[in-house]
Amino acid sequence: MIDSITGRVVRVRADHAVVETGGIAYRVFCPTHTLSELHRGEETVVYVHLILRDDGIKLYGFQNERERELFRALLPVGQIGPKLALQLLSSLSPPALVDAIASGDVERRTAVKGIGKKTAQRIVVELRDKLGGEFGADINLAPLSEKEELAMRALTSKSLGFSPREARQALERLRGEDLPVQELVRRALEIIGS
Repeated sequence: MIDSITGRVVRVRADHAVVETGGIAYRVFCPTHTLSELHRGEETVVYVHLILRDDGIKLYGFQNERERELFRALLPVGQIGPKLALQLLSSLSPPALVDAIASGDVERRTAVKGIGKKTAQRIVVELRDKLGGEFGADINLAPLSEKEELAMRALTSKSLGFSPREARQALERLRGEDLPVQELVRRALEIIGS
């Protein structure tokens, strides 16, 4: 399995880039924001997902491993193939897509051809819990401080039982306030309860 490609960007097109490494040029299909970061002649690292089908082999490339994992999470959803998953990732940034799924708002937030009401509902039903967990909680967000990490553990413990997403959102609202861990937990509980 190919995990990533490190090489020189040969060309960038509307839906793919060509990256050359070791004398071999790979065509990699990417979301638009990934393509916008690739420039001809520059060295790059693209995290890839390989799909082998009867009609050929295709590589799908991403800026980081988290974005690739979101792509992989979308693939098993009924009616979502690699092309539609890539379109979803092109229409919304990974954090915005995770938020749209968690809030059940995929259809309204995306203008992707092929994503109707039923497909949007299927995405929400199949991925809401998965993406609301550890995967969705910290995608592309600033890292938690040591105090915030302790507060996060307390809020998501079995005794309090909040989802990592709920806890993270509450702690994000308290960013910048230098509070002890117990006060962070107390204030986060107030935010979640409101």
